[in-house]
Amino acid sequence: MAIDHRDFFISFNRADLAYAEAIDAALRAAGFTTHFHPRDLVAGGVIPQWMDEALMASAQTLALYSPDYMKETAIYSRAERYATWWQDPKDDRRKLIPVLLRDTKLTPLMDPISRIEVMGLTPKEAGARVVDRLRAPPETEQRGRWHKLQALPKIFRAPYRPNPNFTGRFEDLENLHRTLGEHGTVAVTAIAGTGGIGKTTLAAEYCHRFGGQYGGVWTIRAEEASVMLGDLQELAKALGVGDGKNTEADAKAALGRLRTETQPWLLVYDNAPNPDAVSKWLPEGAVRCLITSRFDQFGDIAVVTHLDFWPDTVTAKYLLSRTGRKDAPGADRLAKTLGGLPLAAEQAAAYLGPRAGVSFDNYAADIGRLIKRPKPEGATGGYPDTVYAAFVKSLETLGDVEGGDIALDILRLCAFLSPDGVDPELLTAEATLGFLPAKLATAIAEESAREDALAALTSLSLLQRQDSPFGPILVFHRLLLDVVRDWMSEDARALWGGAAVQLVAGAFPFNSDDDPAQWPICAKLVPHVLPLAMHASRSGASGKALTLLLNQAGLYLGARGDLLSSLALAEQSVSVAQLIEDPLYLASTLNNLGRRYSDLNQLDHAEEAYTKTLKIAEAHIPDGDARLAVWMSNLAAVHWKRRDFAKAEPLFLRATAIMKAVRGAESAEYGTLLGNLDSLYDDWAQHSGDAEKRRKAEGYSAQALAVTREVRGARHPETAARHHNLAVLRARVGEFSGAATEAERAVAIMLSLDLAKHPDSLRQARHLIHYQEQGGEPDKAARLKRGDISDLLPIIRGIEAEHRAWVAKDPKNRHFGPPPPAKYEAPQLSSVPDPSQIVAALVEAGVDVDDLRRRVQSGELSEDDAMKIINEKLAGRSA
Repeated sequence: MAIDHRDFFISFNRADLAYAEAIDAALRAAGFTTHFHPRDLVAGGVIPQWMDEALMASAQTLALYSPDYMKETAIYSRAERYATWWQDPKDDRRKLIPVLLRDTKLTPLMDPISRIEVMGLTPKEAGARVVDRLRAPPETEQRGRWHKLQALPKIFRAPYRPNPNFTGRFEDLENLHRTLGEHGTVAVTAIAGTGGIGKTTLAAEYCHRFGGQYGGVWTIRAEEASVMLGDLQELAKALGVGDGKNTEADAKAALGRLRTETQPWLLVYDNAPNPDAVSKWLPEGAVRCLITSRFDQFGDIAVVTHLDFWPDTVTAKYLLSRTGRKDAPGADRLAKTLGGLPLAAEQAAAYLGPRAGVSFDNYAADIGRLIKRPKPEGATGGYPDTVYAAFVKSLETLGDVEGGDIALDILRLCAFLSPDGVDPELLTAEATLGFLPAKLATAIAEESAREDALAALTSLSLLQRQDSPFGPILVFHRLLLDVVRDWMSEDARALWGGAAVQLVAGAFPFNSDDDPAQWPICAKLVPHVLPLAMHASRSGASGKALTLLLNQAGLYLGARGDLLSSLALAEQSVSVAQLIEDPLYLASTLNNLGRRYSDLNQLDHAEEAYTKTLKIAEAHIPDGDARLAVWMSNLAAVHWKRRDFAKAEPLFLRATAIMKAVRGAESAEYGTLLGNLDSLYDDWAQHSGDAEKRRKAEGYSAQALAVTREVRGARHPETAARHHNLAVLRARVGEFSGAATEAERAVAIMLSLDLAKHPDSLRQARHLIHYQEQGGEPDKAARLKRGDISDLLPIIRGIEAEHRAWVAKDPKNRHFGPPPPAKYEAPQLSSVPDPSQIVAALVEAGVDVDDLRRRVQSGELSEDDAMKIINEKLAGRSA
């Protein structure tokens, strides 16, 4: 249950209880509200958790200072003082109000703060004086200000929830806040290579303690490039920028928007592998960046704060506080065994807390034995021995806990997935349960058994259940998953890794690049792909499922504009397929790799991949196979990009003939290949001026339109594209009247589908206006420019009638699609530049548009370099 917001938190030592009670009573009598644990903490309540929530829900803290309050053994007093100090905004030190009960030496940190002195007064008199001071106008104004400052920003995402047991990093938080105020970017790193030191915990605590001082706080998972860009795209969505279609463009839009913010923002790049992974995606402007990483050399991009191991005294105090025990000598001895790693101490405390019969010394002895025990064959390590031993101790204990067997199976499965969030629905969906071992599938489908298992994991601090933009998720420490994999035998790793691959591959939508409706599902699953590629078995059924998953994830990332991540997955897919004794799996992955290279204009690599694909295909599949046609057309497209039309032509022709024989003359695939031939001959004619090539282009364009109309109907975006292509071809030879007729149908189809704002609609409408003006219909062009679509309405109604008749021929398999809009909207042409005017301006400025296009498509120039040339030419013209 959430704690309500009150005026004051009263922090005191038990030796001063009488004064605390009197001050609390006086404040409440005066109408103030207080958090006072002797009254508010319910029986069985956890003091650290209540304290943390109450401190956050208090406008100010009254710290009752006395020599007893300042003792090192006064654990809670010290924590309360620091917790309050963290929340104090820069240059405004009134969050904490010291009340001096007796003469006390304050720390340098607290000494400058204004205080209330009640030394020599009785408890009742002290209460009256405190009330008098707090009723003063400056204090009242300050409290109102603090009520506003406490709220976290509306756009807020932190790695973890607030940690009520946060310990041992008070000075690190203060140093971090000071450094963030002085510098644009800060890296929080462990000692090189050391995990479990508390980097992410520190970052999360900073977000929750200081988040109210920022305009927004956002955490970005930086271990994998594709996941990092996805998190930046989610930030773009929260900021209301980007269109959700291109991941990289949206990520840049988010950073561009932050550049304009006047109030500082905080971005957390969590678990970055190195500086190069994040340097390109660090923002500018009033933004502070917090980078967590095991890598500790960040050069000029960040000021590095090295986190040290906990001193044994801090570890011992933490153990005593978390377990509620009094055995200080035993805590000291266990602290030495744990080696100063907060993660190991957290595991020890979680285990020992409810097990009063297990002493600190017994636990230390068990940890020592586990450290000496040889790890299973195939274990890779990469974590401190104390962390391994502490986790294994908890894992071995799960068998004795209700739901523990199922909990272990859940951990074994999730050990191959992303630690940053597993969707519980992935484990329980009927469509994927069949991929799990029978015992786990049966148990996890039952809510009570599933909840018992998750509760067992949570009780041992092996799992956090959190909310995410996609819903509830299960979050694990990444070192825990490393330990679980190493703890299993090789056979167990093969079994559970294979199950995890099949699970995610079975859930990943097929051909999601063509279906944006599936993209939210893909976004939830993509973070699991690289962990699976790194850790799961690559042989047998698991290897085949992994190649399929890598290909599908790569298609999705490519469709979202993340071409480099898509290429990386395609390369991984080929490396996996090479281990499988199935040549057609390898051919399929090589084809996808070629597509990725082609998207990036790395045409030599693309040609090599496609050539290998065809060599395998021609040796293992018959000539009449649709895959051969697709792979052949892909290689033809590479030659086409190089303007090597003579090499592209026979490949396209053969591919089209194969597809016609396999799928028929009335298939969408055949129509697509006809469209490729149309575009190839059109481009060839443009470069050569060959009238025969122009005639062929028109012939294939007409065929492509006829096939598409038969397959898709008269009312479909692909049909509109075919009409538009035919219009362009007719305009090239001066047949503007015929071009206008085809362009009218293209625009009418898009308006019928309520796509007036689609970029294709705007482009087609611009072309239509140009064709009408050149074809002797200036009045029609003028009306369309004004937004008057009256000339198109009869064409729209005719197309809809044609489409209904097409549906009626096969109503079981054909559909009308979205209903026509109540009112047809006109394309907003006033906001769209006229392409002919742009080209004219470029030509006048001396830009050879065709040459630039050729050089970009050949890879000689990047798109950025081409834009620089254009901008320089235009700037020279302006001058």
